[in-house]
Amino acid sequence: MVELKQVSFTPDVLARVAPDVSLQRHLSIGIRPNLRNFTEFKAVEFGNGLQLQRHENNVFASSIVKSGSTTVITTISLGIVEDLGNRHNQRTQHFASVYPQVEILRGRSGAPTDEEMIISQDLFETFGHCKIIPQESLNIDNIGILIKDEETGKEEILYPDLNESQWQYVNLSSMHNKPFQFVLLASTKVYSREVSTNSIFDLCFASILKALKDLKLPRCYVNDSITTKISIRSRKSNARGLVDTSTGVLNLDLRQGSQYKLELNAKPDTISSNFGVIKLEKRNKSEGEEHEQEQDGDIFVDSNEEDEPILLTDLEGEAEESTILSRISVVNNSDSINKISLVSNGDITLETLRRALEISKQRASMYS
Repeated sequence: MVELKQVSFTPDVLARVAPDVSLQRHLSIGIRPNLRNFTEFKAVEFGNGLQLQRHENNVFASSIVKSGSTTVITTISLGIVEDLGNRHNQRTQHFASVYPQVEILRGRSGAPTDEEMIISQDLFETFGHCKIIPQESLNIDNIGILIKDEETGKEEILYPDLNESQWQYVNLSSMHNKPFQFVLLASTKVYSREVSTNSIFDLCFASILKALKDLKLPRCYVNDSITTKISIRSRKSNARGLVDTSTGVLNLDLRQGSQYKLELNAKPDTISSNFGVIKLEKRNKSEGEEHEQEQDGDIFVDSNEEDEPILLTDLEGEAEESTILSRISVVNNSDSINKISLVSNGDITLETLRRALEISKQRASMYS
């Protein structure tokens, strides 16, 4: 006769072998595999990312966000494109977005994974949908010119709004007749990933938004290595003091004093929150058992009793991510809701959605 032995697994092994069983056992006794309460979010800390800013390397803003053992670092760099009519069509394209590139570091190299591309695309669409970045705030106005006095060898950048008296001596180049705009490029790196895809999105959203709030845009000028024998400061005659700038290249003025803060439409407490919805599996009670009884570590619940689905916040761990199929994602502040995304297999009810919106609003008020 073959003797059968009972096989037991540690909680972390059970979560990998049978994540649905592991999650149901935890939920049945009122806790989650990560030992957090059902509606408890992990704390989010914002670090100082000023040391990451290198204007010479085209990094003009940065942020560090940490939640548990997961750290997200974002740097914002700038691109310049010619405005193809958007400036004169503000009714249909009044708000811009940021172009993120999310990289989840796992000690490997190669092409972006599907998860990274999906999160990047979702972030791009969310920032555009939430109307956070006004299009006009990215317009490049008052393009300057770098001139060099041949006699003194001194270089100076003149701007039409700051140097009105000298600007009248400058012949505008073709660059000054074209409208340009900044393009915001976000490089986001995720370290020590131990949260779900939805929670990674929340952290990346918070990291990018924090960097945008600290972003200062530089002025732009044309540099064509132009020299003039007559100092334009010492002449009042337009004929003798003209500076010819028929061609040129657009450059960024990296001086701190010439930079200005990016204007955003987002409130300080704008935040993204994610939820999971799952129903607790019910088991029929045996004859003679009480309505609810604990036996061999399991809780038997009357299968005829209809319970509201369980709402879990800030999904974390393999058991929750692979088992919970109904998701709610909310981007909001304490006053209004910017975006709601739902993925449901029938578990989400109106009451569950109402609770999720109420919790996300309370969470946003904590960041105000």
